[in-house]
Amino acid sequence: MSTTKNAEGGRWQSGMNKGKCTCTKTQCLKLYCECFSGGKYCNDDCVCASCNNSQEHDVEGGARYDAIAYILFRKPDAFDEETRKRIVPKDPKTRVVAGKKSGDKVPISAGKTNGKCGRPKKNANQARIELVAAKHEAIEFSTDEYPQLAVDEHGDYSDLAGAFTKPLFEEPSRPLEIAYSQQTKMEYQKKIAQQKKADMAKECKQLREKLQEKKLALSLANDEIKECNKKLGTWTRKVFDLELEEPCEWNTNYQKLSAYKEQHGKLPSKKSQDEEEKSLSVWLDTVRHEKNEEDDDEKKGSKTKRMIDDYPHRQQSLEVLGISFGRRRDETFEAMLQKLVEYKEEHGTLRFPSDEQCEKSKNLELQSLQKWVKSQVVNFRSRKMSPDAIRQLKEIGFSFEKWCLSKPKRTSKKKGSTKQEETDEGTDVTENVVV
Repeated sequence: MSTTKNAEGGRWQSGMNKGKCTCTKTQCLKLYCECFSGGKYCNDDCVCASCNNSQEHDVEGGARYDAIAYILFRKPDAFDEETRKRIVPKDPKTRVVAGKKSGDKVPISAGKTNGKCGRPKKNANQARIELVAAKHEAIEFSTDEYPQLAVDEHGDYSDLAGAFTKPLFEEPSRPLEIAYSQQTKMEYQKKIAQQKKADMAKECKQLREKLQEKKLALSLANDEIKECNKKLGTWTRKVFDLELEEPCEWNTNYQKLSAYKEQHGKLPSKKSQDEEEKSLSVWLDTVRHEKNEEDDDEKKGSKTKRMIDDYPHRQQSLEVLGISFGRRRDETFEAMLQKLVEYKEEHGTLRFPSDEQCEKSKNLELQSLQKWVKSQVVNFRSRKMSPDAIRQLKEIGFSFEKWCLSKPKRTSKKKGSTKQEETDEGTDVTENVVV
């Protein structure tokens, strides 16, 4: 590809930049700039450097505006009629060229010169390399045309990434010029990546700070919830206590039951001769029965008013008195335990007669109680009894260690076995004893 030199010694590529602005030193404010002289702004297709031929500088006091005014002072017909009407010529003796900002005005000849023609010392090729860096574009090439530019893609030369500082040759050969442009392009891409990293690091830092703020806000919200729960619980406790003191049939029976338990140390019995005690026992059974019905209704999805589940403080107040609200199995245990307590109060002991004597007595309640006690001993020894049941039995003086279970011996059909049978029966009586 043939090349020609411009008036300033710079090298232009014929056919490559035709119709494009290629100014590198004049900021595109001279008449030989095709865009400037034609009254157009430079665009993305131009390959100029430090361009001021833009709409940004085409305001009064701007670089493009002043440059046109100075040229019109010398050459009134230099621009089209619309430009001549818009911009008033100025005396070139006061001529200044604006910098990147319209307020930063410096003389056009500012900077180092070679002392001959006032041009900068930089070589045109060096300016071209810097121009490529400014536009972040690399010179296109083909390895068929320049085989020496084929790179080793498998090698890792990361340690040389920061070794290059500036070009060694001001007038490099074409392959080296291309290599300079490619190296500059990659350096720029590296800076872009570093900037992205810095931006992401900054964003991460902001996110971490924001996260810490949110964590602090969450912690404060949790503290506020805890404080609200504390105050809410205090007032709920107060409401429950006052509700138990309000005059109603349930509260009256509860107060009577509490007073009875405090005075006698036990729950009322249905077998009592005292009508008030008996009525309290019936009321307590009714409450338990209602609780079971409420549990069944809840399983069925019923929305009827529940006197215990909807008012848990009532159940808690009864549990304080030692009343359990378990299911039927627990109710059976509670009922039989109460019968065992009554048996001890009546007989003054937990001794039970033998199985045969219980059968002869024809007391069905005694037989049922004895069988239940024996089943509890079996459950204890097989480790099937709950700790709460063990505790309740031990509290009334029941001893699992002193309880002996013996299998009833079969009656012998041989002669002279009557005495042995009587002895076995007597042994059975002493074995089924709780001290």
